[in-house]
Amino acid sequence: MRSEINTRPKFMDAMLFVALVTLTAFAPRLLPAGSAGSTLTVRTTGGVVTVSLAKDAVHPVDGPLGQARLVVADGRAHLQNAPCPLKICEGMGPVGMAGEVIVCLPNRIAVRVDGKGEVDAVSR
Repeated sequence: MRSEINTRPKFMDAMLFVALVTLTAFAPRLLPAGSAGSTLTVRTTGGVVTVSLAKDAVHPVDGPLGQARLVVADGRAHLQNAPCPLKICEGMGPVGMAGEVIVCLPNRIAVRVDGKGEVDAVSR
């Protein structure tokens, strides 16, 4: 005797599918947004420097390839005139939310935005 298994979706299967798609679509809005940063930590081969995001300024940042400019404006910062060949660090755009980073690997420059709410993962 051969038994047949009904693999056709049922009404509750469709409802579960719709609920999962809806949750996936709205999940980014349900997560808490990051907070604005207050300072920048700039790491280079020459050391670590802290820069305020509250005051608009242009800071020269030296690396092994040469000098880049860290531009702080309106509570956000970006790298400008980087001497690296691909300019990926300039293409990363401005950062201003706690936890965001700009990294220029060829020139060994890392800029991190510090502030409240910068933890994006916890492991034990």
